[in-house]
Amino acid sequence: MKTNILKQLSVVAILTISMGGCKKDFLDHVNPNQAVEQTFWTSEANAQSAMATVYSPIRGQMYGYFGGYTGWHTMNRADDVWFILGEELQNWEPATYSNTANTAGSDFDQIYQCINRANVVLKNVKNVPMSTDKINSLIAEASFLRGFSYFLLASNFGDVPLRLIPASESTEEIMKPSSPEEQIWKQVVEDFKVAKEYLPIVRPAAEAGRVTKGAAIAYLGKTYNYMKKYAEAEAELSTIMKAPYTYDLVSKFEDNFTENTELNKESVFEIMYNGSFGQGSWGSEEATSTQGFVIPNFVGPQGTGGWFKWMPTASVVNDFMAEQRPAGSDTKFDKRMYTSFFWKYSDFENTLADGAWFGNQSFDQIWEASATKRLRGEPDFSTVNGKKGRFLIKKFTNFYKNVADANSMYDQQNQNNNLRVMRFAEVLLLHAEAAMKTGKLSDAANDLTRIRDRAGLAAKTWSGVDDLWKEVIHQNELEFFFEGHRFFDLKRFYTYDQMKQILVQNKKQGASNFLPKHFYLPIPQTELNTNTAIQQHPLWR
Repeated sequence: MKTNILKQLSVVAILTISMGGCKKDFLDHVNPNQAVEQTFWTSEANAQSAMATVYSPIRGQMYGYFGGYTGWHTMNRADDVWFILGEELQNWEPATYSNTANTAGSDFDQIYQCINRANVVLKNVKNVPMSTDKINSLIAEASFLRGFSYFLLASNFGDVPLRLIPASESTEEIMKPSSPEEQIWKQVVEDFKVAKEYLPIVRPAAEAGRVTKGAAIAYLGKTYNYMKKYAEAEAELSTIMKAPYTYDLVSKFEDNFTENTELNKESVFEIMYNGSFGQGSWGSEEATSTQGFVIPNFVGPQGTGGWFKWMPTASVVNDFMAEQRPAGSDTKFDKRMYTSFFWKYSDFENTLADGAWFGNQSFDQIWEASATKRLRGEPDFSTVNGKKGRFLIKKFTNFYKNVADANSMYDQQNQNNNLRVMRFAEVLLLHAEAAMKTGKLSDAANDLTRIRDRAGLAAKTWSGVDDLWKEVIHQNELEFFFEGHRFFDLKRFYTYDQMKQILVQNKKQGASNFLPKHFYLPIPQTELNTNTAIQQHPLWR
């Protein structure tokens, strides 16, 4: 049962933590009917409610970083996802590298809401009458979320303001110039180190979904990889690959994407969603707001209750098909492909019966139901065995419910899946990257073998660093299709010229528009208008 702090958002806590604490007026009076810092930070229960609000801006179902109208579109702006033409400009423009500072829907302000709330907790929690251990745990949790927020800002926007105290503390804190990206990364490291120090290794069931020491270590290691500090990354990541940590790959890849197998041994950082809390579908921060996961509604094909905004690209389908499984296997292709895409199996193989979903609809029926949007333009899938390819995205739909309209968010029972933000598979591939860069080639090969074994691929040996590196890139592409990794991996692994060549070669929509500035999103014009001390990112000026 999903009953934890992340569902117990208090309107009073949200109001208090958003204000950042009110300053005393000249009479030094406190209104007992209003939650201000003098009266709010007086109990552990209030402190825990405040902590819940720090998660909220990131997990917002529509307009948080993992929301359908904002983050999901910008973080999937690479060559593995095809955007349906004619949808909202705020989604289409970043996908085709035609966005500007005036493109709506940026998560910049949402992420700073998370940072400000974390700063309020960090300022006030030491005054709450509770044990030192509990205070330190909340400090660690707030530090993780602030570090995670700055991780998102640095990787998406580069140079941004570094705010480490509540925004209400001073005008200078609000009107603050950007700090260099390098300084933001240093703060990310410091926050994750604090989180690593004091977070628990495991949480009781009532605290499911709250971050743990393992998540802090994983993100610290990931940050070091982004900073190209590979020795430090390898040291951190290797610690959570052994006792006392018990992370491992689940045997079935699809168990990372259904509500029936949440909080499994592969989950390192998981955001909790539950459609039964609140009402409605738009995800504001009111007491009655729903707290469900709505990405199935955005990605689901027409005829399944979904709005059908994305398809897989031809290039990612080709990369899945490039290596078939050994003769005699129960499927022809990489096991992950059957969770990533809908397609008609008999078009390409005879080992599986054709599937049926969403009220026993065949793939042919779903494909035809989606024709009205596909006619706007669709990927040019390859022909295999004389059959033209036809593929739709399956990952993050409610494919595991054979119920009509199961992707519709208007039935709140369709919003109950959690989002696994960090899986142990990512730890393995991050470690493989760091191990390879530090000369530990056998360790990198072992990590890659674990990933390949779960995918049902044949045993493989690699001839050296270059061969291993190609495999790291390839497995990241397949393992994390449509999980928002691909753009940031390309940006890290390649120069601008190399990345553009890949985008053009893979027929990425808008690839010809791609310029060095598109390594980043521009700081929104609304922020530039509000904060007169800030400047646009140098590449966007």
